[in-house]
Parts: sequence; C-alpha cells; structure tokens
Amino acid sequence: MKRIIGLLLLIAVQVGGGWSQVWAEGPWPEGCHTASLPSGDPRYSEDQMILTCVPPNWNHRLVVYAHGYVPAQVPLALPQEELTLPNGQTIPELLMPLGFAFATSSYHKNGYAVEQAGDDLNRLVDYLESNFGPAEKVYITGASEGGLIATMLLERRPDRYDGGLALCGPIGGAPYQMQYLGDFRVVFDYFFPSVFPFSMADVPPLAFLAWDTYVSAISMAMATSPYLTDKLFKVTRAARDPGDPSTAVETAISVLFYSVWGTNDIVDVAGGQPFGNLLTWYWGSGNDFALNRGVERVRPSRIARDYVRKFYEPTGVLQRPLVTLHTTSDGLVPFTHELIYLSRAVRNGSAHYLSVLPVVRYGHCTFTTEELLGALALLVLRTEGSIEGILNDYLGSVQDSLR
Repeated sequence: MKRIIGLLLLIAVQVGGGWSQVWAEGPWPEGCHTASLPSGDPRYSEDQMILTCVPPNWNHRLVVYAHGYVPAQVPLALPQEELTLPNGQTIPELLMPLGFAFATSSYHKNGYAVEQAGDDLNRLVDYLESNFGPAEKVYITGASEGGLIATMLLERRPDRYDGGLALCGPIGGAPYQMQYLGDFRVVFDYFFPSVFPFSMADVPPLAFLAWDTYVSAISMAMATSPYLTDKLFKVTRAARDPGDPSTAVETAISVLFYSVWGTNDIVDVAGGQPFGNLLTWYWGSGNDFALNRGVERVRPSRIARDYVRKFYEPTGVLQRPLVTLHTTSDGLVPFTHELIYLSRAVRNGSAHYLSVLPVVRYGHCTFTTEELLGALALLVLRTEGSIEGILNDYLGSVQDSLR
C-alpha cells in the first residue's frame, strides 16, 4: 500500500505535465458496470442508479463517492460530470490501474438527501461486496453535500468505512449552512427588493422555471448598484474575490439558487422551514436599525430544526481518519464549516483523526487535480500506514517510470 501512495503522489505530479490514460469504450473504463438498486422507501420510491468498477488486479481497497447537491426537480442520474477531474480524466480511470475498486450512486432522491444517501451508499457497498468479495478497506469520499454525507457515514459507521475524504462540504452541519443561505436571501431582498416577486418564506413551487430570468435580474441589479452590493457582502460576510468584481455576482447566484430551487424540497423533507431569523441582528450596513426593521423575518419550524440536527449535523466524534479539503474563500459553503467541525472534534477528543487542508483560493470546490490526488494520498497514508518509508518508495516509483 505504501507503493500505491507513492504512485498517487507520482500521478499528482505527472498530471500537471499532461499525464493521461484514454479508455476506448464509453464514458467508463472496462470493468465498470451500471445497475439499479431498490430504495425500499415508500415516500421516495425510485431506485438508485449505481456504478461499480472493479479492476482485475483489485487490491481489495474500495473508494465510494457521494455526489453533491442535485435539485429535486432534476431526474436521477449518475454523477458523471462530478467524476471528471480538472485534467479530463474520470476518477475510475485514475484509480483502477492502481488496483482500487470504485463505486458511486445517484441516490434514490435528489435535492436535500443526506438521510436517503447514507442508506443508499451502505446498500451500494453491500452490493459490491456480495458480487466481488469483501473489501479490506473502504474509503468514503464526497464533494459539497456529498462531503457532509461522507463525514456523517464515517462517524456513524466506523465498522464499515475505514477513512473519509470530505471536499468543500458543509461539515459544520446543515443548521449553520441553512442559516447562511437564508440570511443571505433576506438581506439580498432588503437591498434589492425588485429582483424576486416572492418572499424567502413563500417560494412558489414553480419558481425554478423562471430561474434564468432571476439570474439576469440578479446580475443587472448588482452591476448597476455596486454600493449596495458592497453593503450586501459586508452584512452577510459572504466570500468574494476583491480583485474580481464578477465573483460577487457569482456568489450571489450560487447562494440564491438554493432559495429558488431548494426551499420547497427542504420544507417537504424536514416537515417545515428550518431557517429562522426572528432574533437575528444584522450589522455592517451603515444603518443597521433600518436594516433590521426592514428585513424579512421568518419563524422556523421546531420539527424541521430537529430533523436537520438529527440527519444533517455531524458530531465531530471520529474513530477513523478524516481528511478535508476546502477553499478559504468559498462563497457557497463557507470555510467556517471547517472551523466548526474542528472545534467539535477537539471537544470530543477526536482531533487526532482529522486533517484539514485549506486551499487559499476563491470558489466552491475549485481544486486542481494535484490537490485532489494529494488529499486522497494523505487519506490512504493516514489509514494504511506511517510516513516512514513513503519518500523512498515514491522516489523508487519515479525512477521506475523513467526506465
């Protein structure tokens, strides 16, 4: 396994210079198969679509990938786009030559699906092992919402998952994330009241059909009122790149997307509105009394808040290694999530299992292939062995590649 770590690091170096492998048939390498598994869920009854990839030289290590948020209005599908690395390779193409098996799922529900995804991924692992034999090590990985799913599965099933990799995930928990999204929406409405013809608390079920219209309205309003845009970001403390004004609009669109596309889904899933701001004091506008008098106030549902705390909030109690990778200026999922989770891990005596890798950059999940592979190599290292001998093995791999 030390050799595999060295190879991962070697590939991380070589992809920057154009290393690639092309497979002749279809979007997935030979050895990959698609299928479906029944959900057994009477409320959301669709089958999950699955992808399993097992190489002939399987080392009995399995990487499971949890995909990020997909709107509930979109049909179920395998996360093909998410599985494509910045260098154009797919993750199965990268891992299978190293002997790793790979598996992923559409889940049997889109939208807010942390509860459902956890059950689906557990069934996926069972399915692969029943068909190909047991895995000696199972790594659970995921990006964005999938990072939250991966973290919670690692916490709750240390008997099943040996290590986790959470990329740009809201691992501080959905209560914090939903508060962030909701606060941004109501403050945006205060400064730009003509963009949305509906309130935060009353999003029409078909509002998403006019999303392109709202995107244009958001862009126009912010471009014509940079002074108000600046106030919006001072109050919400959302991330943007000061050297690139377009990133303010990018952040606003990515955050407001969840209000239009996701509000009714989370209300349905959680049994009410989990966001509330009756006691929130917003500050930084220059006239905070006017802001707090004029901003929309939303009463949360206790049932909904209890639901998201149960299914969408990690505890920080770890028994297996967790590596996290997060950009420091993420406008959609703030880097603060990493600090929240770290504080929980420290409080619960689990910090020695946690490796937080900050990337100083603007954007959500804007990682390079090298950064992703480095994080995966660190996870394998922390799970499988020690640092001793790794450098020599890596140098040996480089020498072998040059022969």
